[in-house]
Amino acid sequence: MAAKVSLEVDWQPFFLNHNTPAEGEDLMEHLRAKYGPGVVAQFDRPDNPLDKAAGKVGITFNKQRRIIRTADSHRLVEWCKATAPQQQDGLIEALFKAYFEDGKDLSQRAELVACAHASGLDGAAAGALIDSQEFVREVETKAKSWSRQGVSGVPFFVIYPASGGGDPVTFSGAQPSAVIAEVLTEQAEA
Repeated sequence: MAAKVSLEVDWQPFFLNHNTPAEGEDLMEHLRAKYGPGVVAQFDRPDNPLDKAAGKVGITFNKQRRIIRTADSHRLVEWCKATAPQQQDGLIEALFKAYFEDGKDLSQRAELVACAHASGLDGAAAGALIDSQEFVREVETKAKSWSRQGVSGVPFFVIYPASGGGDPVTFSGAQPSAVIAEVLTEQAEA
């Protein structure tokens, strides 16, 4: 019988491509420049492992999306955590769907406001946040801190022991749910 695990998720800002130009970049051109044509050829195949795994949970990645600046998305999440923390998972879900599935340009204010509204947040208040400089410093500080700690990709997981003592378990990359469940169970018992 598996241990009952309770957890608290804390979404943190991180910049994979901090120097993305304001107009964004074509996804395939970005992948080709960063990883080479072989990776693009594999990524573009309909039976690639990423698409197969996503399909198992009902996600269809939009390969026409652009690599975009994400600072305002991170600011929106930090604002949500400060003003309506119970809605941050809904906001993250709306942001992920808009970007990864619908190919929306989340560097655009209107798209971020739509995501906030879709997750039950006040769209006008979200727009005011985006128009401000609020949370700019917090996002930059947190993102730089993760980079200094050696994080170089996402997703990145930090799972703390339930007892509060001991070292957290960290791992990177999209892991099978069984691996994550095992680590959660181990940490719940630690």
